[in-house]
Amino acid sequence: MSRKRSSFTTEFKTQVVLEALKGELTIPQLATKYAITSKNILNWKQLFLDNATLAFEATDSTKSSKAELAKLKKENEKLNAKLTNVASQRDAAITKLQGLDVAVKKKLIDTHYSKLSIARQCEIINLNRTSLYYAPKQTDDKDAKIINRIQEIHTTISSAYGYRMMHQQLIKEGYRIGVNKVHKLMKMMKLHAKQKQDDQNKIHPYLLHDLSLAKPTKL
Repeated sequence: MSRKRSSFTTEFKTQVVLEALKGELTIPQLATKYAITSKNILNWKQLFLDNATLAFEATDSTKSSKAELAKLKKENEKLNAKLTNVASQRDAAITKLQGLDVAVKKKLIDTHYSKLSIARQCEIINLNRTSLYYAPKQTDDKDAKIINRIQEIHTTISSAYGYRMMHQQLIKEGYRIGVNKVHKLMKMMKLHAKQKQDDQNKIHPYLLHDLSLAKPTKL
């Protein structure tokens, strides 16, 4: 039956080797003291001496690592400063873009740019995505003709016409159009009935001078 091999910790081996290096006890005495073989002690001692330089190399490596770490820290601080500056410039640019007219914003959207979705582009410049696809309804020739005539009536006949009077005038001239349509067109044209200046400044006479009002209900 084979003898089970003993396992010794690193701390134990180090303690034995240090005592061996002191020389207060001989190798056989140390072997007896710790119940191990002299061969164990000699092997551990040799291994310890062979790797003694690693202790100094580790110190040099630590110094080098600290220097490299300090260098990286400085570079990181510089990069953070640059990023802060870039972020500030980006925010300023976005603010300017968000203040642009809707028509200009729509031209800035690149529908073929794969790295940034259309939704994200709209979000950045504060553009309602639905307005990107909205196309204003084109005015047909018939409406254009009526619009021109409404403008002529407003300019040459009477600027006091509201949409109802304007509708009556158009009907007289043979146009087939509803009153709501006239109202819509005038609203689109931003035409409003103007009150005559004479009516605004006219002072109406008081007609009750010679009438005796004995009772409140006499009128």
